[in-house]
Amino acid sequence: MISMWQKIHDLFNSRVTDTNLKDEFNLFHRSVAQKLWSTRHYLDELKSLNTDKFNEKYLVLPLQNTTQSTNKPTITQPSFLDIEGYCLDFNRILDGFFMNSMSALDTLAHQISTIYYFPAEEFDGDRIYISGIRKAFPKYHPNSEVGVLLDSRLKQHWFTEFAPFRHCTTHESLIPYDVSAQYDMISQRWLPPDIKLPENPKVRPPQQIRNREPVAFCQTIFDNIESLLNEIYEAILIDIRNNKDNLPIGKP
Repeated sequence: MISMWQKIHDLFNSRVTDTNLKDEFNLFHRSVAQKLWSTRHYLDELKSLNTDKFNEKYLVLPLQNTTQSTNKPTITQPSFLDIEGYCLDFNRILDGFFMNSMSALDTLAHQISTIYYFPAEEFDGDRIYISGIRKAFPKYHPNSEVGVLLDSRLKQHWFTEFAPFRHCTTHESLIPYDVSAQYDMISQRWLPPDIKLPENPKVRPPQQIRNREPVAFCQTIFDNIESLLNEIYEAILIDIRNNKDNLPIGKP
């Protein structure tokens, strides 16, 4: 993303003279990169949640019996698992992932709004979201490559399945706190709980039709967002070259 992202930045700042417009653009330009970085961070943390460190992080050692007779054999007991702490971490990571991943698209929407000079009255105050930007393009920039791209990509299954999770993490927990884990007597280690994401987090009780594995689902979301950002910046450059709608950034 860096090359296209930086090229848009350099073009805008070299050709736009309005200081307020430049400040607005640069604020959200940095934010897109920050939100994508944060999304990747939470994805990496999710991947490491159920690794070998699982037992090291969530074990609660049993109390030792200091009055035990030395004549009796010592019996090794399985340590207890801090399942609540595990679920708290799981929910925290999912919250961070889904909020930042959608925020990457919404900060991009702010940036697009500045480049294409959408009128403020088109949106509810500063509530500029990627879905609203998508709807505004046919009205103000019907020939835009970005408008065509957004309309196509945001209709795909990955986005329609992903969008409800952002809303859900704002208001409730995705992972219940009554999950269970099994203890492997052979390896003497706890096995991470087999947790699946619901089909649609807004549906109650949760449905597990697709047996949705969290890491695989989040990886798909991240890959699609990262590729969409690259495609959007490429399309912006095409629109700038064509400049059919007199964009503030001007023709190269």
